Amino acid sequence: MSHIKPTEQTLHRLLKAAAKAAPESADAPPLGFETRVLAQWRAAGTEDESVSLFAFLRRATLGAGLVLVLSAAWSLAQSGGHATGDEAALLNYDIQTSLHP
Repeated sequence: MSHIKPTEQTLHRLLKAAAKAAPESADAPPLGFETRVLAQWRAAGTEDESVSLFAFLRRATLGAGLVLVLSAAWSLAQSGGHATGDEAALLNYDIQTSLHP
């Protein structure tokens, strides 16, 4: 075995030692252990933090929409429901530029 490289010789000895070792026995978990672990996992899954985040974002979006509607209604009430003169031209220009990038 003198023609084998030192790393191959070390690997060969390691594999021989592993083949001689007694196999490890895997003990089964206690009765009901898996059921308890799964029950705890399912119970913990109901308290997901993303649910509260989505609820907050939904409320924030609804609040922003409400502010938008109220400000638009207030703006229309201040102008009497119609724009005249320079305001109409400015609104028309804003609409045209937003439609054509």
